[in-house]
Amino acid sequence: MLERDLTGALGRTVAIGNLSLSIFTDSVSVDSFSVADDPAFSAAPFLTAQRLSAGVALLPLIFSKRLDITSLTITDPRITLLRAASGRWNYSSLGAASNAGAATPSGSTAANNFSVGKLRLVDGAITVGEAGNRRTRQYSSVQMEAGNVSYASSFPLQLSAATPGGGSVRMDGKVGPIAAADASLTPFDLTLHVKNFNLASTGFLDPSTGIGGVLAFDGTLASDGRQATSRGQVQVEKVRL
Repeated sequence: MLERDLTGALGRTVAIGNLSLSIFTDSVSVDSFSVADDPAFSAAPFLTAQRLSAGVALLPLIFSKRLDITSLTITDPRITLLRAASGRWNYSSLGAASNAGAATPSGSTAANNFSVGKLRLVDGAITVGEAGNRRTRQYSSVQMEAGNVSYASSFPLQLSAATPGGGSVRMDGKVGPIAAADASLTPFDLTLHVKNFNLASTGFLDPSTGIGGVLAFDGTLASDGRQATSRGQVQVEKVRL
């Protein structure tokens, strides 16, 4: 049921290892966890983790055989973000297959029905690269917490990470609703704090732009899904445009 519900919500094949159920903590623990990538990008997984803990409501599970997920904690996740030459990212299609699938009698899809009270990533790592190119950038010590996560509405999010070159980034605000057709077009409104951020080694900027420098920023960053705007104080050293 857990595999089915997560696969339906993400529109990607989800594989889980051995399960253990704790009656006292109302939780299910999984000793391995993976989410497939968009096949147009890679045959390797999009996300792998050594441990997944899911809080579940036991009464609906016992009496109605219904799985209500109250929380998800993914420990030591490894996420790979890839950009195609067209500029499209491999995370863009997350949930898209589910949203395009058959609707339930109420008219909703698997993604629209999916919600989690609390989602956490603990001690994660994000690899950023280009499809077909072995050169990658690594973001470590990734910590994320989001509440009331769903495709139908915005939700609060906190995220921090160590950036390539010894910098750091921390963001706090609201994200969503998640764009059904392209997750990369999801709106957000965030407070952003960046220190010692090397622009040339982000992995998010096309190297052909020639943009470089070390950036510090304190302010806000918001997007309606198509255009992003920022307000705050920025300091850049060793600028190259």
